[in-house]
Amino acid sequence: MRKDILLNEQNEILIVDGDFVIGQSDQQHVKHIVEAFKGEYKSNPLVGFGVINYLKRDEMIESEFKRDLKIQLTSDGYQDPIIDLTGGFEQLKINI
Repeated sequence: MRKDILLNEQNEILIVDGDFVIGQSDQQHVKHIVEAFKGEYKSNPLVGFGVINYLKRDEMIESEFKRDLKIQLTSDGYQDPIIDLTGGFEQLKINI
């Protein structure tokens, strides 16, 4: 379990009583990896799944989506993430 500075729904630093809120941040990290494009993180330019690129495709191959996402999550230290697409891409669930 990782801890980090938490962000609110608008991806702004969460502040309570004038202090940064620190807490369990694994889901926040996963969300950022899923949304980010490769090259967005200058310190690690290979990190980033870029989900929007997959959703814009005419033909979506579920196995390719899962494989590529699993590679990204594994490279960030999440061993054997479970990617659930039973509810479709709109209901993506990731268990780390």
